[in-house]
Amino acid sequence: MIRGALHHLPGLGPKRLNEAQRLGVATWEDLVAQMNRLGLGATGQQKIQAAITACDAAIEADDIAYLTRMYHAKDHWRILGHYLERASFFDIETSGLGPGSYITLIACLHRGHLHTFVHGENLDAFLDILDEVELLVSFNGASFDVPQVLSHFHIPGIPCPHIDLRWACYHEQLRGGLKHIETELGIERPPDLVGVDGEEAVWLWDYWRQDGNQSARSKLIRYCCADVLSLNLLAAKLLHARGCQPLCRPASALWSMIPEDAYGEDPAPPPARPVYPNTDRQWQRLRAHQQRFRNSSFRR
Repeated sequence: MIRGALHHLPGLGPKRLNEAQRLGVATWEDLVAQMNRLGLGATGQQKIQAAITACDAAIEADDIAYLTRMYHAKDHWRILGHYLERASFFDIETSGLGPGSYITLIACLHRGHLHTFVHGENLDAFLDILDEVELLVSFNGASFDVPQVLSHFHIPGIPCPHIDLRWACYHEQLRGGLKHIETELGIERPPDLVGVDGEEAVWLWDYWRQDGNQSARSKLIRYCCADVLSLNLLAAKLLHARGCQPLCRPASALWSMIPEDAYGEDPAPPPARPVYPNTDRQWQRLRAHQQRFRNSSFRR
């Protein structure tokens, strides 16, 4: 599986890749055996062989970072499939989208345990986890979560390879946000978290910080944890569609990891979320920007 990545190899454009598929090429070994039939000259064959040798060495050396850098996004699922048991999934929430907004919460599924990091409490501890991560997985993290982390902690880069499932989904013809893709794939969240989105997460944070409502805090943490656990299910679904049989906990077991988080002295749920016009306009602008981005000529 991991030695079947072809899209990053020099000289293999769409036409040659289609021909390689017609010839039954499924691995690098197959490709080497068929290179003469793909119209590759001596120099082209040498470049491909060098790239294969380098990637083979990276696999033997367990150099996930090199593979993530070199493989085309279309083949990142192969890395995920090979290293899924060692992957850590993460998601963040922020106080808003405008200038001055900050990370309010980080959830991370790491080595089988679900961790939460809250602004003003233990947010800096996320860096300790990050130092242990072998492969970081997010949804839209390359555009949002990772830049937010770098800015918040004032670090030049994350110390681990990263795969953005948004692009893995894109190359499987799954478009839109995480919640939309979950619906398409039949992933069902716990009932109390259905319909909760990032906009409500901003309000929940404000409601807890300003009014001390423990129910709002609990729901925010549960929502962010659900996002993270959903990524694990999404990764398994993507790999299953590719013919892999990933080892992944069933949905019920993953959802049971979400902290029930006793509502303390205030068991009543928060009242209906008010409408904040400025915040709503920010989210509308973000959605419009993301739509333009998806419809642009740029493709990864």
